[in-house]
Amino acid sequence: MKGNKDIRIQQYASENILTNTQNLLQILEKIQTRHVSEDIHDLRVATRRIRTSLSIFNKYFPKQKVKSWEDTIRSITRAFGKTRDLDVQIEFLEHQLALVTDRQVRPGIRRLHLRLVQKRKKKEAGVEKHTDALLKNEDILAIQSTMQAILQEPHPKDCPAELFQLAFHSIYTTLDQFLYYEVFIHHPEDVHELHLMRIAAKRLRYTLEVFLPLYQGKLEDYLNIMKTVQQKLGLIHDCDVWIAFVPAFLESEKQRTLKYYGHPSAIKRLVPGFTYITENRQAERDRIYAEFMKDWQIWKSAEIWLKLRELILQATISTANNDHHTIQPTGGKETKEYASQ
Repeated sequence: MKGNKDIRIQQYASENILTNTQNLLQILEKIQTRHVSEDIHDLRVATRRIRTSLSIFNKYFPKQKVKSWEDTIRSITRAFGKTRDLDVQIEFLEHQLALVTDRQVRPGIRRLHLRLVQKRKKKEAGVEKHTDALLKNEDILAIQSTMQAILQEPHPKDCPAELFQLAFHSIYTTLDQFLYYEVFIHHPEDVHELHLMRIAAKRLRYTLEVFLPLYQGKLEDYLNIMKTVQQKLGLIHDCDVWIAFVPAFLESEKQRTLKYYGHPSAIKRLVPGFTYITENRQAERDRIYAEFMKDWQIWKSAEIWLKLRELILQATISTANNDHHTIQPTGGKETKEYASQ
């Protein structure tokens, strides 16, 4: 690459981006040949990892190319979002149908399941068509070829202090963005803010993953904590989606029933199932929220966030006047390790 961009940083970024891009292409091939809902999840995770790296290292690559690449990868994340949400909801309802024996409750659950399956089937053709197109997408293939070309250039083993400075700035900034929402966790009714905190937690997690090789295993504990935060806030969000969705679904079924039968009385047999799902998800939300708050107090008492700041600061200071820090080759090991998590 031309210009004054440090080839060592370009190669560090390229290894991460190439690993995730190849993983993305492999997942797309899997989606073509099998119908496993987790593939959609893994696909979206891969796109988020690529977007995170492109955002962090954007100044080390041509500006116009990065903009196009980011737009393409973001469109993939969004395109498969609703499909993933439907898969999760359908799996949950199938689990409930396997557990619930109450004959008054089951009809409502079956109706919810039926409508969601119908929606998912409508999306199936689009998923297959979109997947085929992405395997030939010029931007994705350009990301792959560009990163491969950079990695083929002479490969210095030392790591510049500038990379630690970039890591410090990236982690510190995303940590601040995440902790901005701390005030809202004491208000469980703040559904939107907790959802935004979950998004901020994802950004911090993926940022930590990008710089994992720099800190010789010292980021592992913080990364595991962020995985727990993301998981629990994600489960809370899933419950919130159900709690909002079921009443709206009931109204739409009333209108459908009224149009078909001329009166809404037939909907009555479905109400117990709808009520069950709403109450079930509210109880689960309360349980997970209590767990999350307990974990949060433990992390706060242990000054986890302060220790993370101190770790990245000390690493940056120690390399500020030493441009010969060496990183052990990873071959994408860290990225692969978390690829399915």
